[in-house]
Amino acid sequence: MLDQFLVFVDKVNGVIWGPAALVFLGLVGIYLTVGTKFVHIKNFFKIIKQSFSGLNDDKDEKQDGDLTSLQSMFVSLSSVIGMGSVVGVASALISGGPGALLWMWIAAFIGMVIKYSEIILIVMFREQKSDGTYVGGPALYVRKGLGLKYLGEVIVVLMVLVCLASAMIQSNVTVSNMTNIAPHLSNYLYILAAVNVVIVGIVIVGGVKRIGSVAEKLIPFMSLFYIIVATIVIIIHYKDIIPAVQLVFSSAFSPAEAGAGFAGYGIMKAMQYGIARGFFVSGAGQAVFTVSHAPARVKNPVEQAVFGVTEVFLVTVVCTFTALALLTSGVELEGQDAGIIVAQVFGDISPILGIAVGIATILFAYSTVIGLGYVGESQLSTITSTKKARIYRYIFLVAVYIGGIGGLKAIWDLTDVFLGLVMFVNLIVMLLLSKKIFKASNDYWGDEGQSSGLTAGCSKNKK
Repeated sequence: MLDQFLVFVDKVNGVIWGPAALVFLGLVGIYLTVGTKFVHIKNFFKIIKQSFSGLNDDKDEKQDGDLTSLQSMFVSLSSVIGMGSVVGVASALISGGPGALLWMWIAAFIGMVIKYSEIILIVMFREQKSDGTYVGGPALYVRKGLGLKYLGEVIVVLMVLVCLASAMIQSNVTVSNMTNIAPHLSNYLYILAAVNVVIVGIVIVGGVKRIGSVAEKLIPFMSLFYIIVATIVIIIHYKDIIPAVQLVFSSAFSPAEAGAGFAGYGIMKAMQYGIARGFFVSGAGQAVFTVSHAPARVKNPVEQAVFGVTEVFLVTVVCTFTALALLTSGVELEGQDAGIIVAQVFGDISPILGIAVGIATILFAYSTVIGLGYVGESQLSTITSTKKARIYRYIFLVAVYIGGIGGLKAIWDLTDVFLGLVMFVNLIVMLLLSKKIFKASNDYWGDEGQSSGLTAGCSKNKK
């Protein structure tokens, strides 16, 4: 019975993340790009500079919001820069070949404007709760923008299921890597899972401000640490850097890489897996990985939306280092296990590097879990009271423990189904509200970054 169900889930995933769906994603990205007058292209360097200049990092406590713009971005990054940047990239290369990396870059480019547009709606329709915190997400912009209350509630339920399931998966990754680094700890699985719960709980029970404080310290450190380790691997194989880059471009458009005898097979596989994993890793359009921008202390929704472009760019940088480390190593990717191939490549060079990537993986997984802890609770608070939504924290910690001891590993594919459903409903809603997105964006950039009466979009209504 379970096997039949998993086969059904796999077929559903084939549709949700299949070629037709990816074409739809691309068309949405093109539409939003044109509607925002190519904002992420014309202003790319200005956006990146602005994100880290401190100009938008408003620490004035009188400003509406709970976190600085950078803190909000790092909380959001904590949800997406995790295992997708390691295992997700390896999976794309194994299934789609080296050319998948180029299509991941293309997906990231499209994802920038989708996430940018999504954040505009999230901040525009956010609201202040009875405890003073700000929340935003699909339930609010569906209800306030389209007047469809129940559709928003359905989306929230799916988002919560994604958060719980993903937390279980990431907790399993955390504990598994602990035992991989120190095999003798495998006899203490239940204790390790409990310790993981405590470490996660200390952060998420402290609420959004504590999560933001931890994220802004943890994300830059672990990302830089991982990039340094990956750079060492790439430098050791420096002679293979240029051939690897050439292979990425040639295999992205050459059927010769397929080895299956069908013209275009290699191209289609590279495109499908590269774009699918590219969107999955960036979290663009998926709501779950973007709502963390809602508490940002900004006056204008676009002021925070620019951080979405930076966020996707940073995730893509980490993904690229993973891909180059794998491709320059010369390892045979076909038939490999995406979950362990990166650690094997690093470990083959030096046991120290193997341990280093194991530590980085633990940090990635942990950051993802605390990000998901915030997302689930904040979204429940958009459809119920803050007090009731807090119950989620404790349900979430139970899920973290179950995942840590290895329970329900088969939920990987089911999580993809829930996430895919959320994404496509969310994208349709974004299209219906696109006029508001375009007006907010074009008014802002038309006034060279100065707000022109758009602050009213950041709702201060208490619920």
